[in-house]
Amino acid sequence: MHELLKTWKPSKAEPWDFDSAAHLWRRAGFSAATEQVRSTLQRTPADAVRQMVDGPGKEPATEELEFIYQSVLGSDKVDDARAWILMRMVRSEHQLREKLALFWHGHFATSFAKVRDVGWMMRQYRLFLNDGLGKFPVLLDAVARDPAMIRWLDNETNRKGQANENYAREVFELFTLGEGNYSEQDIREAARAFTGWHIMREQFHFARSLHDRGEKTIFGQTGKFGGEDVQRLALEQDACGRFLAGKLLRFFVMPEPDEAVVTSLGAAMKKNGYDVAATMRIVLGSRLFFSPQARRSIVKSPIDFVVGSARALELRQTNTKAAVPTLRLMGQDVLSPPNVKGWPGDRAWINTATWLTRVRAARAIAAQAKQSLGVDGSALALLGRPLPPEERASLQSSGAGSAETVQALLTLPEVHLA
Repeated sequence: MHELLKTWKPSKAEPWDFDSAAHLWRRAGFSAATEQVRSTLQRTPADAVRQMVDGPGKEPATEELEFIYQSVLGSDKVDDARAWILMRMVRSEHQLREKLALFWHGHFATSFAKVRDVGWMMRQYRLFLNDGLGKFPVLLDAVARDPAMIRWLDNETNRKGQANENYAREVFELFTLGEGNYSEQDIREAARAFTGWHIMREQFHFARSLHDRGEKTIFGQTGKFGGEDVQRLALEQDACGRFLAGKLLRFFVMPEPDEAVVTSLGAAMKKNGYDVAATMRIVLGSRLFFSPQARRSIVKSPIDFVVGSARALELRQTNTKAAVPTLRLMGQDVLSPPNVKGWPGDRAWINTATWLTRVRAARAIAAQAKQSLGVDGSALALLGRPLPPEERASLQSSGAGSAETVQALLTLPEVHLA
């Protein structure tokens, strides 16, 4: 294991303090209220990471959301589905589960714009929630059989003698291996293996008569392969571990991780059977994760900014339905990634237009903020650190303890970095 992936041990130079715990909450989730951060400090870093991965167990807040889920499932209002997803992010205490579901949504990017079925999109997102912390091979197979994905990548038209290569191409390029780690022949043969993977009565259906049972040669191996074999063969490639490790590190740790670290984590991931929970314990507990270079190194996505601010300022009842069009203007319309590659992320999140929308969002969030937090409480919640006297005085000129002060805090560049 690479030195930077070994378990972080706090020291006098790098203490386990409020900033460190707040950093863990920002990355493993969407931030947390000050008291939650302080409570995390009562644990060791290893115990804190373990709880982030394992979750708190039974959650009354998410159980309540199940009633809303069932009502949205049968509707044709996609913005209600988006609001439900955001509501989960704000209220759920198993924050890593929510954050990983968003990660997988970007990884297996599927859009309502083509699927045109709210229930199918909701069920796919639920798949990311339920299986996102499990074994990646299980998730990959479930996604291949998911009606929303089958429609999104045209596998409904994939049949013997008329193979459609869309899903086969993306399963290699975007889901498992990355560009340059497969050939065009591998794609053509894999497409034949996925023939007959269709939909019937809104569920996965294997149309045996439309499946190509002939021999295929993929990654130099020949056999009468089916779709399951394609997945197995892709997972056996060393490139798969590296590809997934790189994406996880860029999403959770830093925009440009060292290639040696990526390779090391990829090897560990492949060795543990692509166990996402085990991999996240390594990532979140590592020296790299808690290093000064990793902290505030990632530009927050619109969802990170809006949901994180709501959680930090204890706005559990925030109107997530009203947030949906705002997030759309900021460039992150959940359930509608821009293309098969998902959202580009990091610096692409902010430009002149999206920054103005962030400022307007900051005003709306500040209007709901608890005035009892005051300037110091709001600053600690949003920045993860106390304010130095000169910075405090500058913010107080906006109106100490007022919505204007919170708005000023929310427009500080630091708040837009995770």
